[in-house]
Amino acid sequence: MGAYESPHGAPGAVPPAEGLALGRLLLLIGEGNSAEALEAQLAAMHAEKHIDAAAAAAARTLSARLREASRREGLLRVLYDTATDLTGIRDVEAVLKAIVRRTRSLVGSDIAYLSLNDYDSGESYIRVTDGAATALFRNIRMPLGEGVLGAVATGEAPSQSADYLSDHTKSHLESSDRAVAEEGVKAIMGVPLRAEGKVIGALLVADRHAHTFSSDDVALMESIGTHAAVALENARYFTEMADALARLDQAQRENLAHVSALEELSSLDQRLMETLASTDTLPALLRLLTESMDSEVFVVSPMGEPMAGPVPGSDFGSPAALSAAETSAARTLPVPFNVNDHDYTVMSAVAGDQHLASLVVAGHLTQDRTAILERSALVLSAALLFERTYQEAQYRLQLELIDELLNPRPENVEALKRRASRFGLADNLQLVVRVVGVGDDQRQRALAVLRRHTEGRAGITALHESHLCMIEPPPHFGARPGAPALPGSTASGQEIVDALKRQRIEASVGSSETVTGFSRLSAAHAEAHAVLRALQALARHGEAADKAALGTAGMLLGAMESPFAAQLLAAQLGPLLDYDRRRGTQLVRTAWTFLENDGSTAAAANALHIHTNTLRQRLDRIDNVLGESWRRGGRSLDVHVALRLWRLQSAGVGGRTPR
Repeated sequence: MGAYESPHGAPGAVPPAEGLALGRLLLLIGEGNSAEALEAQLAAMHAEKHIDAAAAAAARTLSARLREASRREGLLRVLYDTATDLTGIRDVEAVLKAIVRRTRSLVGSDIAYLSLNDYDSGESYIRVTDGAATALFRNIRMPLGEGVLGAVATGEAPSQSADYLSDHTKSHLESSDRAVAEEGVKAIMGVPLRAEGKVIGALLVADRHAHTFSSDDVALMESIGTHAAVALENARYFTEMADALARLDQAQRENLAHVSALEELSSLDQRLMETLASTDTLPALLRLLTESMDSEVFVVSPMGEPMAGPVPGSDFGSPAALSAAETSAARTLPVPFNVNDHDYTVMSAVAGDQHLASLVVAGHLTQDRTAILERSALVLSAALLFERTYQEAQYRLQLELIDELLNPRPENVEALKRRASRFGLADNLQLVVRVVGVGDDQRQRALAVLRRHTEGRAGITALHESHLCMIEPPPHFGARPGAPALPGSTASGQEIVDALKRQRIEASVGSSETVTGFSRLSAAHAEAHAVLRALQALARHGEAADKAALGTAGMLLGAMESPFAAQLLAAQLGPLLDYDRRRGTQLVRTAWTFLENDGSTAAAANALHIHTNTLRQRLDRIDNVLGESWRRGGRSLDVHVALRLWRLQSAGVGGRTPR
């Protein structure tokens, strides 16, 4: 266009037609039309001579710059939105998936993937993918510096390959090449991910057709990688902070629970100390434990016998229970076990290396309940030690007292009465003396059982000479103080035999008649001892008796030294005694065994350990010596009484040994 002068002669003014054309051109550029549409308009305007070549070139340049500015503005908006989205995600896994998904969408590639560096192994491994179809590709691990992935992960610069498998400028690994081939990947491009000056991995895209990525694609990837690295680090920090807060919260809850448990244990310790100071320590301890454990609790001896509280329904004397109790005593720790399909936990109370007792709780325990059980076992140990010390002191007093009562000295009568009164014995009370015969190997156990069962009752029990001796007012063993005396087996001491039998101890008990006055206890003791020896002589093991319960043998005890005893033996057994003495036979013993077994040939032969034919031969000889009537009718009673007298004398129960 040439210069134009206005009617007033002013140079530079634009004619109206050309001004309209220029306005249309600017409007077209401003609307952002495509380069093709702009070229068509420029060609038309140039043909009509509304613009010249210089103006058209300027219009093209301006349009191109506006389109580039618009493209960059759009890209920046997308990157901003991407950065906003990524930084708003707090979960690391979600951030990783969002990065590769956005990258693939923005670049328009077939696959996007992100790798993280493992500097310990010197590798970069694919952490997450979007668009990958094969597991082999999703699990690629490349040494740092190898291939596109390894080269980018070193952080030196972006890297790409138009056709990776055919690209000899890149290093290759057989495993990674196989994964790339299986996925069908050709073109690969990636940028490093940097955070706080350190390369943490790489962000890559791949296409299944060969081509070279443009510089704009590389720049876009670098921008995305910068935002992605920041978002990834922020998410990692947030996750670490959230984990730290969660750990702090958990630690606080645990501390609060620990403080609560300590407060509970402190309160329990105070109550346990109060229990230890009470008069009924074991029952009080059981009540406290049952309340604290909310379960059944038992106190048993090292042999599994109940010592306090309810009688357990399960057998704590079984091998499984005893083994668990021994293990607990050795380790000083609670030990679970099972008896009759029921679960229990045992904690043994020990003093030094001595197993005193065991606490047994139904079910398995939590850590808090275990601490309660361990503390309670310590209190039980202390209580049992106190109780043992007290019982030993009491036993020493009883041991000394029983010797003095059975061998009184006139000058110590008043002191003896004072000591005896501590155990409920008085000189004006009716008293009975009992002598308990048990095997040497069971004597101490029997003493412990008798002391436990007579605890809190009037009377004394102690070892005297080779037997156990009891002195008590009727009613005796197992009866309430002040209750009337009971006849029969109770009066004779059968309950003692039964109680010991329950603990697998066989015992025989001889009792005296009731006497009044300490001075008569010595004779009563001799009488009870004679009854015991009579039971043993007559092979009545595991029985309890006094003179009345012995029957004819009891009557004979008082006549052992009388002339009547010698006359009875001579009249009923004289010829048979002479026969045995002359010939060295045992016909008297045979006759006694036969009558003691109710005239049963088989039972008598078994007791004598001989054949029945041998027994019949011996009985025939006795018939020849005494006459056949000795085993029938009233004569058999007289002979039987004489034989019992002979048996008592032969055993040295009293009187002279028969000649």
